Amino acid sequence: MKLNVNHISKRFGNTEVLKDVSIEIQSGEILSLTGESGCGKSTLLRIISGLETPDSGSISLDGEDITNWKPEHRNFGFVFQNLSLFPHLSVKENILYAIGKKERNPDRLGELISKTGLDGLTNRYPHELSGGQQQRVAIARALAINPRILILDEPFSSLDELLKAKIREEIFDLLKSLGITTILVSHQATDAFLISDKLVVMKKGEIQQYGKPSEVYQNPISPYVSDLFGASVIFKGKNVSANMVSTDFGSLKLENNRNDTLQLFVRPEKIEITNSEDYNLSGRVVKKEFKGPHDVLKIGNENSSEFISLETERCSIEVGDKIYLRVPENDIQIFE
Repeated sequence: MKLNVNHISKRFGNTEVLKDVSIEIQSGEILSLTGESGCGKSTLLRIISGLETPDSGSISLDGEDITNWKPEHRNFGFVFQNLSLFPHLSVKENILYAIGKKERNPDRLGELISKTGLDGLTNRYPHELSGGQQQRVAIARALAINPRILILDEPFSSLDELLKAKIREEIFDLLKSLGITTILVSHQATDAFLISDKLVVMKKGEIQQYGKPSEVYQNPISPYVSDLFGASVIFKGKNVSANMVSTDFGSLKLENNRNDTLQLFVRPEKIEITNSEDYNLSGRVVKKEFKGPHDVLKIGNENSSEFISLETERCSIEVGDKIYLRVPENDIQIFE
């Protein structure tokens, strides 16, 4: 089931909430829309679902234009943020509610129960289920209509971090085993990162980056994208020559023809800390924080007000120590 979003734009009054957005979702893929609040991801989801009409552009499903189809004609399954389970209905009754009376047969119900791992729970009520089991009931109900595409709208936002991690893995395994094409919307980039085959990162109605999670993590195209997906270290740089950039912590050999002032992005796990003077950058530890199995070092320089923070394994480095940093040039991303 292939979905194409083609050059979608949308305004509400004088506010342009989507600007020429195009994406493609392949059959069986889990694609996540993420970004800060107000970036346009919810409006895009509503247009894909048929709840909103675009000002321009089109939506096609397996080559058929569905832009003006009503939501009920698109046959998409929905799992909402609050799950919307009926508290007075059992698991079985919640699932059957989505199935037309003509299609209500034991084989169909049994298939849904088996697929979603709810065996033995059919007579329980929502309050008697764990958070993960409630999620599975909501998915089973969405699957009951044999949807072309499954849509998950902020499915983890109401869960605490410990429960979220467990349920997120369960849901990912379930969706991949079902092989159903899925669109997930989340303002928590880490949720999208861990459950998706592809990511769409949005900002102010535009796509900032689109690709596999590993690609987006390793090669973000902007500080905005880099900060969404975990810790990052950014050195302020200045071009010295065609192949040398100066920072407050030392110089780096980088081939570039960018502007005089640059931002050098690198993931912290790529940086090595040592007391060897052979390494290319140096600084002094101005603060050390205990973080359980890790320490966080805040590193500065006598000649600058710039600081960077690095998480390390528990170490003997103390406040006031001078340290050296090895930053592999191949792992540096240059932002203007």
